[in-house]
Amino acid sequence: DGPLNVSRRGFLGGAAALVLSVTVPVGRARAQAAESITPGSRVSAFLEIRPDSTVLFRSAFIEGGQGIFTAMAQIVGEELDVDPVNFTVEGAPPGPDYLLIGGGRFTGGSMSVRTSYETMRKLGASARQMLLQAAAARLGLSISELSTEPGRVIHAASGRAIPYGELADAAAALSVPTDVVLRSRDDFRWIGKPVARLDARDKSTGRAQYAIDLKVDGMLHAAVQHSPRLGGEPGVLTNEAEVQAMPGVHSIHRLPGAVAVVADSWWRARRAVEALQVTWTEPAAATPRAMPAGFSSETHKAMLKSTPGDGVAFEQEGDAAGTLAGAARIVEATYDAPYLVHGQLEPPSAIARWNAEGTLELWIPNQAPEMFQAEAAKVAGIEPGKVIIHSPMLGGFFGRHFLYQTANPFPQAILLAKAAGRPVKLIWSREEEFLRDTLRPMGVARFRAGLDGDGLPVALDAVAVGEGPTGRWFGRQPDKVD
Repeated sequence: DGPLNVSRRGFLGGAAALVLSVTVPVGRARAQAAESITPGSRVSAFLEIRPDSTVLFRSAFIEGGQGIFTAMAQIVGEELDVDPVNFTVEGAPPGPDYLLIGGGRFTGGSMSVRTSYETMRKLGASARQMLLQAAAARLGLSISELSTEPGRVIHAASGRAIPYGELADAAAALSVPTDVVLRSRDDFRWIGKPVARLDARDKSTGRAQYAIDLKVDGMLHAAVQHSPRLGGEPGVLTNEAEVQAMPGVHSIHRLPGAVAVVADSWWRARRAVEALQVTWTEPAAATPRAMPAGFSSETHKAMLKSTPGDGVAFEQEGDAAGTLAGAARIVEATYDAPYLVHGQLEPPSAIARWNAEGTLELWIPNQAPEMFQAEAAKVAGIEPGKVIIHSPMLGGFFGRHFLYQTANPFPQAILLAKAAGRPVKLIWSREEEFLRDTLRPMGVARFRAGLDGDGLPVALDAVAVGEGPTGRWFGRQPDKVD
């Protein structure tokens, strides 16, 4: 059973399951199964044209308020010749078809459109070409005698028009063309033009469904209490029996670095887990990323400020040191930035359901479905192919919904669903979110500027001191720094 999602978008998504047997014939598998998968090229992985000629599009990128679902409808619709308003867009499942960013897949860094633009245009053009081929075969005409207008193939000489929905079956059985002609920029109707956001109405009327809104049949709810310091583990639960007897409580669980209460509503789960009196153990000596007992952000900031040296030169132009030495005046300043949480509107959540055939189904806010699928498989002890990932629309993200080890709730949801024998929906309270979020590192920057006799700047020396340089993960990229 899928999530009980009663939004317009959810209803249309559910309706698609009823029409796929009509619009997506087995012939498509025969025509395309043997083709090697080049990401972004297999039309059937992205597009379904319904009998009413509306389009269901599976986006490789996740919507989180940035408008990517609308952008994908504009780009694909331009070449397919379908008005974006007639698109329903949803997040695609994990799979090789969607690895559009250097052989990987993620939503972030303002990279979605710029990395997929040409590929998605070709996808739309390929689908249009297939529809033209199907229409030509049906009418006994040459493709050169046909054209399209939004949602229809046109034979201008006779005035005949065939809606896309009537051609979908035949077109789906054809091979994807290897070479297509793209529309001239001068003829764009939707790319680069103001278009109403596809999700604006549902968001404005409260119908938009986020992960925290979703439900599945038989679902229980869970809330957690984390160790005050990363690395601590739950020891004695002083009042476990008392909390177990609270209204609606189903069960109490010890988790890595946390305790959880499963109940018949999230509010009851939260009230119960907050009432638990837990004695937390000290982190073991070898515990990775454990927080020291005496840690203080103010002390850490003072340490960064007092760290001597110039570090590794990241960008250098001219003789800054020599110019500073001869400057008429030196101006110095030190700035600091605190730890910051991502602060997205929607708190982290996850729904986990173990199915009878041994698969694990997850509904989780995420920016990289394949990464989450692989990690969930490790947690569950099953093959990645047995993990089904649903990627709901994100309630904001700012990078929060990447894979951050102890900062993600889905491993807890997997363990709780297994222990409870029922689907479990886990939501972190805002307090738990702030406690376990992966923070933007604290940083200090020291500046020295040299001025000439007229008070104009002639040299600048800047040293940044921090604990999480991007270069550690991605290497030094001076051309990517403003």
